[in-house]
Amino acid sequence: MVSFYDQLIEGIDGYILVEDAEEELCELYSVYYSKDSNDRLDLVEPRKPEVDIEIEGGKRPISLTISQNININGEPGQTGAVLWNSSIVMGEFFARSTPHWDLSALTALELGSGCGLVGLTLHRLGMQRTILTDQLRMMRLLTKNMDANRLKSSSLEMFATEYVWGQMPEDQRIVRQSIDMVVASDCVYHESVAPMLVHTLVDVCKCVGMVGQELRSDLVHQVFLAELLKHFVVYRVPVSPKIDGFYALYAIWLK
Repeated sequence: MVSFYDQLIEGIDGYILVEDAEEELCELYSVYYSKDSNDRLDLVEPRKPEVDIEIEGGKRPISLTISQNININGEPGQTGAVLWNSSIVMGEFFARSTPHWDLSALTALELGSGCGLVGLTLHRLGMQRTILTDQLRMMRLLTKNMDANRLKSSSLEMFATEYVWGQMPEDQRIVRQSIDMVVASDCVYHESVAPMLVHTLVDVCKCVGMVGQELRSDLVHQVFLAELLKHFVVYRVPVSPKIDGFYALYAIWLK
């Protein structure tokens, strides 16, 4: 079995090494603020209770039906109960990449799964084992979306479980697994969250992490990136000329 790290670094010549958070933010946001606001990403419909999503980029589109819960999303500190642009961007990045990658023997752990779109996409792309995690109050929504989109008659494993950032996972199914890839899509919405997420990444990411962040707040982004750089080698992975002006995707591994 070829590790995900070995598959990823085959394309490393096209990635951008990030060594300084301030320099990275200056480059990213100078492009972001130069873009026309009419060109910004508008890939989701957060007010609908259910949406049909087509993940493009692979050999064939992946059709997903995603339930959302705008009532949960209105609670303080809760942003994951509706879809965000970044989950679709990351899902389509994986769809485009899988013709060059073999996921069939790998295990992925998603942090802050929200509605579960990224994890569901990995499952549909052939990931052998996909673990979706979030707060306890998100489990009902995650389970509903897994049941609606799970591959039938498949040996591929997928489950959802609670994972509180900053603490070791209580679910032994996470502890016992050999994790090949950790993914986190747009999980940092306030600077206070950054240390908790990075602490968790340090705990579980003994492999490669793929971390996506939509460009919104340069302060939040800089704090998060500065925390990551304390512990991880960080590369920015270009997605596309249109997407890169509004979104950053990072590949990380422990120093």
